[in-house]
Amino acid sequence: MNLAQRIRKLIGKAIFGYDLISEGDSLLIALSGGEDSLVLTHFLAEWRHYYKTNLNLYALHLDMGFPKDEARYEEGVRYLKSFCEERGVTFLFDKISAGELALEAHEKGSANPCFVCSWNRRKYLFKLADKLKTRKIVFGHHKDDVITTFFMNMFYCGELSTLLPKQEMFKGNLYLIRPLYFIEKDMIKRFVAMREWQVLENPCPFSGETKRSFWGRFLKENIFEREPIIKKNLFSALFNPRLDYLPKRPKKGKG
Repeated sequence: MNLAQRIRKLIGKAIFGYDLISEGDSLLIALSGGEDSLVLTHFLAEWRHYYKTNLNLYALHLDMGFPKDEARYEEGVRYLKSFCEERGVTFLFDKISAGELALEAHEKGSANPCFVCSWNRRKYLFKLADKLKTRKIVFGHHKDDVITTFFMNMFYCGELSTLLPKQEMFKGNLYLIRPLYFIEKDMIKRFVAMREWQVLENPCPFSGETKRSFWGRFLKENIFEREPIIKKNLFSALFNPRLDYLPKRPKKGKG
């Protein structure tokens, strides 16, 4: 089985296993222009063609408003537009001021300017989904993201939780879906390199310096590369909770 076939099979596992996509769906893809979103867009378009499914595919790229090389960025956006058009995906583009707001928050001493960006981005996606009458927003989160999020939620939120393959929002009026859920980042990187696709550079000045980036690198370099079986077991553990071996909160009493 070649790399494309393996990716296709794992996407099918997520789509069929969690009923991510139905006939007649309209899907709004969050297209950053990075490796993950390119692979996501390509295989969703391929999925529609292969299964002769009536899907409306929209891909939104947002200019977040960070300082950047405008000429180089515009070239990258043109590439994304062409990438989508070649696959019959409707390309959408807009610019918002989230990056400027995040930089302002950082200058004022905010410990988490990334929240400003992500919140404004999601807010835009939710409004656009409502305008397009689509109930599903598609993200390119993969297996490595799922594992990293699990650890971050323990470290910073004090809870056992992570990203879901299908996450209900607003009492079922909207769903966030993640078809790349079972795919490792390394597979994505190798596929993009093999196809020689142009990846849009992230202009965020905090890119690579976030807690998520730090813990992702830490897990990869200090654990997964030393003992690859650990990544497999960690991911499997998410589907195999032994609740009888996890403590319950103590009863409230005197003392």
